[in-house]
Amino acid sequence: MFQKILVVDIKEERTPPSVVERLKKLTASVGFISRDDQNFKKSLSDTDIILCSIFTKIDKEVIDNAPCLKYIGVLSTAFDAIDATYARSKNISVCNLGGYSTEAVAEFFFATLFEVTRELERAKGQAWQQDYSFDKFMQPELKGKTLGVIGAGKIGGRTAEIGLGVGLKVVYFDKVDKPNIEKFGAKRVELNELLSQSDFISLNLILNGETEGIISREKLALLKKNCVFISLAPPRLVDQEAIIERANQNEMTFVFDHSDDIDTGLAKRFLETKNVIVYPPVAFRTKEADATKWETFASNIEGFSRGNLQNVVNQ
Repeated sequence: MFQKILVVDIKEERTPPSVVERLKKLTASVGFISRDDQNFKKSLSDTDIILCSIFTKIDKEVIDNAPCLKYIGVLSTAFDAIDATYARSKNISVCNLGGYSTEAVAEFFFATLFEVTRELERAKGQAWQQDYSFDKFMQPELKGKTLGVIGAGKIGGRTAEIGLGVGLKVVYFDKVDKPNIEKFGAKRVELNELLSQSDFISLNLILNGETEGIISREKLALLKKNCVFISLAPPRLVDQEAIIERANQNEMTFVFDHSDDIDTGLAKRFLETKNVIVYPPVAFRTKEADATKWETFASNIEGFSRGNLQNVVNQ
């Protein structure tokens, strides 16, 4: 049994009671606290487990002030707010919720893709004006076009599968071959080739030192004219100034949902940029994904207590 589980920046009243009960069975003490609480640093002294939100910064200072720390669990897929490398040097496991929102995010990608390519928003607006004419609409079909998937992990892989199912040609960029989607017809290519030949792009990478800024101004210059680029991943993967410039020049359409992960000034500029569509961070928000999120969060810790690690990101 652990000595203490500290839950940081996750409100107890928003945590399912069943999850709280599962945590209590693993430890002598469960505490809920804000990262900004004046007692936070002091509370680390006897903490074995830290559970935190996506934006909670768990850096070297926090880790050094938690001499008993063995495990950090983040309530998200992203873990860039955690110094996972330093945690590894201290034999501390960092676990995320890999795969919990796979279906939700992949489905949202295609919801936005269909909305953009068929101009559904414009069609609805026209109907609201009681104009039921159709002569101003002539959109392309997806079948036969090329979908480029950047990062073919769980979400990217599922996006590729759905794309192949609706008749898209699929190319993907990843560090390793993905036989699970290649058997259906997906082809692995280098990033430059993907960017230059894709009609639609899905960005699915996790943010880290290697991937930050990977879609640079130079990479964006390779895009086909009128490419629809949909990013349901951290904004810092992409040169955002270059995105605004190319979108304003009618070179591309850019869609993203991590609007809570950029400053308000930049968000306002995106909203004012033609050919940019901004959503709140809702791609992962389905009933099924939410249930899986909490189940994975709890089962990760239970597995760790038994020596059965899962979803470890810093091995």
